[in-house]
Amino acid sequence: MTEVETERTHFDMSSNDLIRSIVEDLFSYSSLRWERVLQYYFFEDVILTTPILSTEGVNNVHFVYTLCQALNRQAPTIENIVFDTRRTAVVHLTLNVSPCILPSFLRLRIPVVTTLHFRKTEPESGLLKIYHQEDSWTLEGLLQALPLISFWYTHIFRVMMGLLMTTLGDLLDSALGHAQKMSARGREIQRQSRDLALELDEYRANLHENYLDRIRSWRQEQHTTHHHENSFDTFLLYPASRQDGPSSRYQPQQ
Repeated sequence: MTEVETERTHFDMSSNDLIRSIVEDLFSYSSLRWERVLQYYFFEDVILTTPILSTEGVNNVHFVYTLCQALNRQAPTIENIVFDTRRTAVVHLTLNVSPCILPSFLRLRIPVVTTLHFRKTEPESGLLKIYHQEDSWTLEGLLQALPLISFWYTHIFRVMMGLLMTTLGDLLDSALGHAQKMSARGREIQRQSRDLALELDEYRANLHENYLDRIRSWRQEQHTTHHHENSFDTFLLYPASRQDGPSSRYQPQQ
């Protein structure tokens, strides 16, 4: 490993350790730790967005964190931290919702994904600060966080929806297969009809040609027969004269 690669690896390890430290302090319920992160690693015009709120400014973000810490007994549980080279940290955590005004056994565990967007403080500076924090959670996570609804959602609703979707998919697949077969059968019938029409046209053309040939043959035969009859009639009316003259038996005696 070269010296440059060694320095780069050390820098990446240092960056990852720093990001992990920032995330752990930010989501701790120690006021000193997360206030220090807001002071040193958040821009003044930072934006915080969640599915239920949106606010701008580091002071407003401070107020939101103060309220969350006052309402809940337990800090969020960090599951995983991923920091890429595009200056984005994705934090998978579990939000432990246990308001102080309710009994301690009432607790909801909601999976949350927090995305921290970093940018440089100055173009030539290597210091990164957070300019946008985006918290998101899914409807599935909310439903599974509720005890009774979670059981009904997991073991009844999702199973019934699975059966419904597979049944509808099976019916649709059968309908599409039948439609494809009918379409193929229709194309086959159309092809056979076209071939039959061509054969019928050819048969009609041959039939017409044969009819004309028979008419011509019949006319030729009629013409030949009529010519022979005329020749025979002419022979009967005008028999050929003989050289020795009339027969001697028809001449008068001397």
